[in-house]
Amino acid sequence: MTRSATKTKILATALELFNNEGEAQVSSVDIASVMGISPGNLYYHYKGKDEIISALFEDFDEEIRQVLSAPLKDPLAIEDNWIYLYIIFEEIFDFRFFYRNQGELLQRIPDLRGPFSRILGLKERAAFSLLSTLEDLGKLSFDEGEKGALAGRLAQHFTFWLQYHDLRFGTAPEKRLIDQGVFMTLIQITPYWVGGEGYAELLSEFASDKLD
Repeated sequence: MTRSATKTKILATALELFNNEGEAQVSSVDIASVMGISPGNLYYHYKGKDEIISALFEDFDEEIRQVLSAPLKDPLAIEDNWIYLYIIFEEIFDFRFFYRNQGELLQRIPDLRGPFSRILGLKERAAFSLLSTLEDLGKLSFDEGEKGALAGRLAQHFTFWLQYHDLRFGTAPEKRLIDQGVFMTLIQITPYWVGGEGYAELLSEFASDKLD
């Protein structure tokens, strides 16, 4: 369904505020104030903040599904796998308020629990597909059960990366956050890299260029 220009602006304003100020700190009145419209005008389009959040989740769900389905459709060249990881983390960062406050949001809006769980499953399948691509290229080697377990750990990393980083290190610029997320993904793959050839250099170059 096509949204009106006002609805689109409401969602864009809310997303920026939720991401930058924290969802819990922003009310529907705040959103209306930033837009320069009355709370009644906003209420005409969305009946409160939770309805806005549900609409934003629909957008996030559509976008993240497109991203996560990419490796399932076409095998990626080996250098594209690292770019693909950046795309995943960038998409999550674009809707980061869902991840920084997911426990409270899922409790308050239980209709989001099922879709969020399905996204988590898709993350795991996408990670498994990526690992399988590298395995088929002869870059990774797994014993029985290891590939599935690693895919699960990567899905957890995608999901809780922001919470972990916030609690462990505090706030950081977007680029550093995403670089760190990708780097920690690569580190988890390291034990399964065949011979380590080329991989140690990749990690060393990544650390020196991206994480200084």
